[in-house]
Amino acid sequence: MKEKVLNALKSVLYPGFSRDIVSFGIIKKIEVRSGIASIDAEITTENNQIVETLKKSIPAAAKSVNGIIDVNLNFTVHSPSKEEEENKNLAPNIKHIIATTSGKGGVGKSTVSSNLAIALAKKFNVGLLDADIYGPNIPTMVGIEGHPVSVNQEKKIVPIEVYNLKVVSIGNMVPKDKAIIWRGSLIHRAIQQLLSDVEWGELDFLIVDLPPGTGDAQLTLAQSVPISASIIVTTPQEVAMSDAIKAVDMFRSLKVPIAGVIENMSYFLCPHCGKRSDIFSSGGGKNLSKHFDIPLLGEIPINLAIREGADAGKPIAATSKDTIFNQIADKLVEAIEENNGNDI
Repeated sequence: MKEKVLNALKSVLYPGFSRDIVSFGIIKKIEVRSGIASIDAEITTENNQIVETLKKSIPAAAKSVNGIIDVNLNFTVHSPSKEEEENKNLAPNIKHIIATTSGKGGVGKSTVSSNLAIALAKKFNVGLLDADIYGPNIPTMVGIEGHPVSVNQEKKIVPIEVYNLKVVSIGNMVPKDKAIIWRGSLIHRAIQQLLSDVEWGELDFLIVDLPPGTGDAQLTLAQSVPISASIIVTTPQEVAMSDAIKAVDMFRSLKVPIAGVIENMSYFLCPHCGKRSDIFSSGGGKNLSKHFDIPLLGEIPINLAIREGADAGKPIAATSKDTIFNQIADKLVEAIEENNGNDI
């Protein structure tokens, strides 16, 4: 009966994520006697909404098991100590970790991540981590596709250096056409290793290109390192905006500061007549910014040079002196300095 209750609890997802509470280790103990299930659960969060949701969903799932007539739930909310907070940092030599994500795929998140990292690298020591495990596009975009990954004497991964960046991607560790079919626990372990088992050295910034959505990679990153800021990438169209709202809610639930929103594919300027066309609607990024009171870091137009640079492994931020990504990088630095109260 205990095993049946445990299996039932595996259907309960952590609010806002695709991973269940059992795999997260929230369930500490289960006992069943005379049809009564006694469950010990422990969680570390400051979000009361998550706590209240789980206090309802855990007993409901247990009661769905045939033979369980009642549930005694011992729910402990654990606040991490200062020592625990310090120990959770798997990358202590990195000053600022920036998480780039989007509510949905296809909005140009990796294009933004790579060009933004290169723009920052003109002034700072920067690393770029491709944490999009299922669709690692960074190697193609920065021209390191097929480059082998080396390991140093300390058995740490040595980043590939290009455009004054230190780059690490799972795409350089598996064959290009091989599908990565991993459960959440493997994603969790992989991202932790890409943070702790890499010889990043001393960095001012690490840009982490996360997969789209609100899932395991985002939660693992927030649990493993202190994130200085997150960036939401969207397009103007309604379907992208509705998903971007979920991404904002996710980061706020995780207590991660949001530096701002970037609207990609914002508009198209005809190279012949100069007329502007709002192909994917307009104003979405501004509306999101206004609704959540977060900065609009930039509106990136549909630009043939940006697409060509990404496909050729020569990002526009590396080949052009003055791009919108330089402006976005400056705004990002300002936001982080304002949040920390000092210069980087």
